[in-house]
Amino acid sequence: MTAGWIDAVGVKLFLNDNSAFMTGRGLSLGYWMFMWDFKAFVSIGLVVVAFITGAYLSTKISGKAGLMGSLFFTGILIVVASFPVFLNDVTIYTMLIPMAMGCQNAATSLTSINRTTHLTGPATDIGIHIAKRNWQMVIFWVLRWLAFLLGSVIGFNLVSMVNNKLINISTALIIPAVVIMATGVIQRSFLNIQTLERGLCDDSKH
Repeated sequence: MTAGWIDAVGVKLFLNDNSAFMTGRGLSLGYWMFMWDFKAFVSIGLVVVAFITGAYLSTKISGKAGLMGSLFFTGILIVVASFPVFLNDVTIYTMLIPMAMGCQNAATSLTSINRTTHLTGPATDIGIHIAKRNWQMVIFWVLRWLAFLLGSVIGFNLVSMVNNKLINISTALIIPAVVIMATGVIQRSFLNIQTLERGLCDDSKH
């Protein structure tokens, strides 16, 4: 849910580009290379590098502090991006928001939760498990889709509130950041989800 939430806020208020989906970024890089637009190429490249950096940092943090530590770091990145001094610097939030998405994606990928910031794999898995009549997994992936959808609706509502001057831009980021950090604490208290023994999910499971 928070992945859809942050992506909606990021697209509409900051990046004018999806911060979570790297496949589209690969296409954009190819387009701007074809157009010989170095400035646009570098701008999209920063998003990709920031996402990878977030995944790297999250993996390191997960090894020492588990899922809660990685989710806390994700929230901190978003909170830092919400500081007024950084909201005026396009380079800072162009890097911090995608970095937070890479961090969250790696944090969940290192557990049985699986990746949360993209929907191509889950859509594929829904079709596969329907064919196999594995209804438990169909429900699992459908819920993932519905959660992302719900998060994006919440995010667009926050964007609307910012545009109508009901809340400020910082609040639109701080609220989901708090939700992410609270999720880390709650899961540690009640579920204590462990990282996978091998550290990374098998590609065959995606």
